Amino acid sequence: MTKLHKCQECGNPISARRAGQEFCAAPCRQTFNNRRMQRGAELYDLFRALRRERSTASEMNLWTQLCRLELQWQTEDDQQRPGRRSYMPPQKALTILKDKGSLPRGEVLCKATRPRAA
Repeated sequence: MTKLHKCQECGNPISARRAGQEFCAAPCRQTFNNRRMQRGAELYDLFRALRRERSTASEMNLWTQLCRLELQWQTEDDQQRPGRRSYMPPQKALTILKDKGSLPRGEVLCKATRPRAA
């Protein structure tokens, strides 16, 4: 049985032939994934600096800049692709990372840097 819904990239109606089908054709899937890769590359260095060079990142208001970048992407998406998400839902993204073995597991990665108040 096929379920009718919209392509995540172009918005055209599609009949999903398999569970989880999100795109009407390969070009739509490629466009979607290429945009994610480009945006991810833009985000990578800024996020790493935010985590590893905290004093510099703080002086540069890096978190604010990251939020502005995301807002710019959302504005572009709203204009070019109204009503369609240009990112994976968090649960799906984490599942993929876990399945690939790319998500570290184990100890807490962020330890408190300030002494706790008594």
